[in-house]
Parts: sequence; structure tokens; C-alpha cells
Amino acid sequence: MGWSKQRRREAFRLIIHTNAGKVRGVREGNLYIFRGIPYAEAPIAERRFLPPLPKLPWDGTYEANRFGPKSYQPVKDPNVILKGQSEDCLSLNIWTSGVEQANRPVLVNIHGGGFVNGAGADFAGITFAERDNIVCVSLNYRLGALGFLYLGDLLGDAYQTSGNNGILDIIAALKWVKENIANFGGDPDRITVSGASAGAKCASTLLTVPAAQRLFHQLIARSGATQAIRDTQTATRVSLGLLDKLGIPHKEAHRLLTLPAQTIMEAQDNRLHTFGPVRDGITIPLEPVSEVLGKLTCKVPLLIGTNKDEAVSFISGSPGLEARNEEELQALFGNNSGLVLDAYRKAAFLKPDEEAWKDTLTDCFYRIATVRLAEMAAQQGQSVWLYRFEYAGTRGAVHGAESPYVNDDNTAEGMELAGRMHAAWAAFIRSGKPEAEGLPEWLKFNLSERSMMILNEECRLEQEADLSGNQFPMQVIRL
Repeated sequence: MGWSKQRRREAFRLIIHTNAGKVRGVREGNLYIFRGIPYAEAPIAERRFLPPLPKLPWDGTYEANRFGPKSYQPVKDPNVILKGQSEDCLSLNIWTSGVEQANRPVLVNIHGGGFVNGAGADFAGITFAERDNIVCVSLNYRLGALGFLYLGDLLGDAYQTSGNNGILDIIAALKWVKENIANFGGDPDRITVSGASAGAKCASTLLTVPAAQRLFHQLIARSGATQAIRDTQTATRVSLGLLDKLGIPHKEAHRLLTLPAQTIMEAQDNRLHTFGPVRDGITIPLEPVSEVLGKLTCKVPLLIGTNKDEAVSFISGSPGLEARNEEELQALFGNNSGLVLDAYRKAAFLKPDEEAWKDTLTDCFYRIATVRLAEMAAQQGQSVWLYRFEYAGTRGAVHGAESPYVNDDNTAEGMELAGRMHAAWAAFIRSGKPEAEGLPEWLKFNLSERSMMILNEECRLEQEADLSGNQFPMQVIRL
């Protein structure tokens, strides 16, 4: 009898009220988990390529017990292309250690995947939620052409923001979190946005978006800054290339509105830098990033950094890139490819050829943009903590190698380093300052001292080099 009452009480506690209706999650171990909660209306049919709309109220109780469909994305195996994918993909997931109103800090994770792959389900908020009493949220946003195809110059004013639909989806999710997270035990005034790779680029882009102001209070960006933002001319060139691949005359771009999503996915170019946010003058101002940051009033603390050998995984996966193929570089960097080769030739005078190429690409892909963001933010009075992950282990300090250390998910080789990194990240989410037992005091980055934490078996504080003489532009690709 008592057990039955306890089960009924537990089931009742799993039903949470949101501003669109009731949701029922599941209890797994010590956590309450809510999967697949819709945060916006489905961007389908006539809503394709348009901004997200708030989710309309529903009747009854939404069963939040499974992850929602991921955004359409390329899959190598044609037999899986439709499995678990949909244009109706705008949902989020929540992990919390308690549903009572307890003002726990909130972590919102934006998944990576080069703006063409990934899903909120890729992130497991278990460790931060269970060990650190942090409410964790992950989300889906539109990817590839569906999320970042700029059609303003082709289809008119209604589509001026289409190149930023993925960013607008993230903002819609943040609004939902701000309005509802207290009912899941979270503090709506203590929200940290975090991302890695393309997720970090999305997160950093939010710093330039007026509509995102005051929706979050801290930001973590691992291997990504604002370098993905491009001008409308470059974005339109990408759109025209997709039309050409589909055999659609440029004047008939409206046909994109009714093509099957899978057809668009199969035709789009999925290489790095093809898609990304757009300075459309509405979502993202037209001014340079440095000017935009100076005008915004929300000065949030930043924890940002890169890995020592980011480019290794890209070089090993691309024979053209390994061979310094100019056509491959043109595809990755557009009109900036000559600057990449110039930087490589200069570096090759000082170090072995392969090391020079690896370091040059690491700089152009990630490091330069991250350091410049740190400089711009510090100049505007924001608190910035900069890091470089250098622990080699078996994989090397390649792109994404820091992830198991941040999450401390028991797959990392250097368990002591993983414990320190996870503790520092959790401390930043809780208090706005990364600190952990075993780490030296992590000093803020500023323009004079340029402090940077080296994350390795022996962590130490160093000075990041002054890159003011580097000519590589903030916009990585320009066509």
C-alpha cells in the first residue's frame, strides 16, 4: 500500500506545467529526465525557411519520454536517411535532480556538427545534473540549408532572416528555458550557454544578436567563436550553388519551398564553412563583430578556448587538405585561401613542414578567432577566461578531444585532468569563475597580461601570443 502511494506520488511529481501545457518525464536513477519537449511550432510547409513561432498550447499531458526527431541532415547510409529525422525537429531535453523550485544553475548545451549534423540527444547532462546539481538542457535546431540558407536576395523581405533560422531556433529555445525552467528546479537568472565546435560558433554568435540579450548570463565556447558569421554576398553564393546543384534556375528559387527536404539535403554542400550565421542586418547587425560587441549592453562572463592540434583530424580525413590542394583550400576558405597559404609558407621557415601546416590550419580554423573574441570581449569589460587543451593521450589534442574531460565521463585517459576540468566547468556554471582543486589560480584574460590556462597533466598559466599582426580576417570564408 505504502509502495503504491509512493509510486503514485512519484508519477505525479513527474508532471510539470509549462506555458504551453503539461509534460510528463521519467525518473532514471537520481534524475528526472524530460525528452523531446517541443519549444516552437513545426517549421514545415509554408513555414520552411521562416523564423520559428512559439509553441501553441496543447491539451492533455505531453509524454516527454523520448528524444524528438533530429533536424534533417546528411547520412552516408541511404537506408538510415529518414530514421529519426524531420523538419518538425524543434524540441529540447532536460535533466534535473529535482523538480521543486530550488534555483539551481542552468546549463544549455548547443550541439556541434559543422552546422549540418548533430542533435540535442548527443549531449548527456547526467554528470553535471547528478554530481553538480545543475539543471541541464540540450536542444535541436535546424541544420544545413533548412537552418542557414540565405534567401533574402532571392525570395524577398519575408526571407531576409532565413540564413539565421538555426540561430533563431536557439533563441526561441532560450526564451522557453527562461520562461519555464523554474518549474524544473532551475534558476532563470543563472543560465549558462555552452557549445563545442559549431555549437561554440552558435553560442558565440549570440553575443552579436540583440534579440538574445538577457536570455543567458554566461557563455562557454570550446573550439569556436564568431568566425562562422558571413556577409550576405557570400551566403547568397552558397544559395546559388545549391540551386545549380538541384538544376533550378535562380529566378525560380521559390521551388525550394516545396521540394522534399531529403532532396535538399542530398544536394547541399556539407563541407566545413559552407553554412553558418549571416550578417543580415536584422538578426545580426551589419557592422563588424568588434563594433557590435561594443554596442551591446549585456556583458556576460566567457570561458573560451581551443585545442593544441585542432586541425589534425581534418587533415587526416581529407587527402586534398593533406596535399595542400588549392581547390580544396578554395572550397574551405574561399577568397581567403591565399592568406592561409601565405601564413603556412611563413611558418614553414621556422618549423618542420607538417607541423607548420597543422599549426597554420589550427590557427585559421579556430585559434585566431577565439583569441580575437577574447580580446574584443575583454576590451568591452567582459570577464574572460581563456584556455588551451594540450593533453595528448592516445588521440592527441585534436578537435573534440577535450569533450570527455569536460564531461568527466570515465572514458578520458587522464582521470585527474578530467576531474579538474569538470570541476572548473561546474564552478564556472555555478559562480562565473572556473576554479578547481589541483588547478593553479586561473587569472582572467586581459589585453596586457593575456593569461591562458594550459590544460595538461600539469596545468599551468601562460600568456597567449599577441596576434594583432596576423592578417587573417574574422570571416573565415568569403566568396
